[in-house]
Amino acid sequence: MNIFKRFAKSLYSPEDIATFRADKIWKSIIYILLISILIFLPIGYHTATAANDAMKVGADTIKNDIPDFTVKDGKLVSDAKKPITIDQGSIYFYFDSTDSLTTDQIDNQLGSADSAIAFLSDTIYIKAPGVDQTVSYATAGIGSKADLISFYQSMEDLSKYFIPILLGIISIAMILVTFFKVALYALFGFIMSGFGRMGITYYHNWNIAAYSMTLASVFTMIMYWFQITVPYLSTINMAVSFFIIFLVIRQIPPTDQKQPVQ
Repeated sequence: MNIFKRFAKSLYSPEDIATFRADKIWKSIIYILLISILIFLPIGYHTATAANDAMKVGADTIKNDIPDFTVKDGKLVSDAKKPITIDQGSIYFYFDSTDSLTTDQIDNQLGSADSAIAFLSDTIYIKAPGVDQTVSYATAGIGSKADLISFYQSMEDLSKYFIPILLGIISIAMILVTFFKVALYALFGFIMSGFGRMGITYYHNWNIAAYSMTLASVFTMIMYWFQITVPYLSTINMAVSFFIIFLVIRQIPPTDQKQPVQ
């Protein structure tokens, strides 16, 4: 059975997943990479789109809509008496020298559907799908609005290198997280199967866990593509994967200690 048929079967058939348990390890590794790429695609697309949009609209916004400011002792100083929010469609700009806004407030306002660049009292906060990054003004070398404009122009020039590097880092992180989840889920299955007493080894559970993530991964991919915020998404995915592992283990006779290699 090729990898795409396995993918389709893994969406709904614990019985078929049970037959994959004695696969050679490289098959499961390839499948885990496939799942990782599946989840990465919407994140990568929206991150690249948001970054490019930010580059296009950011320069004019900073020149025309951000007030003059300086940075003293790491703090933003300006004549603005209240936070400023600038909606540029796919990206928001925030400016707050009053120390009123926090990164949590920005996250709650945006959810996962939009991106933002926030010039907060003591830090620059960048938010995009899959990315939440803070940078101090000292690290960015920004001491005034003129420095910010110069910095942004430099970022525009570097974006053609920076964006692919950022996407590469995100994809590697996605792969590592997926492998960690498989190891964790395999441990759950190993415990459920009586630490191997049912004839289901940790090796078998590793293979089972890899395929049992399919439904949750597809659900996650769809939510990311359509930028739908789902509360406790990670918890829901974990519960779904655990339940599928439970159903798979129930399909395996306790005395069935060997399974032909697929």
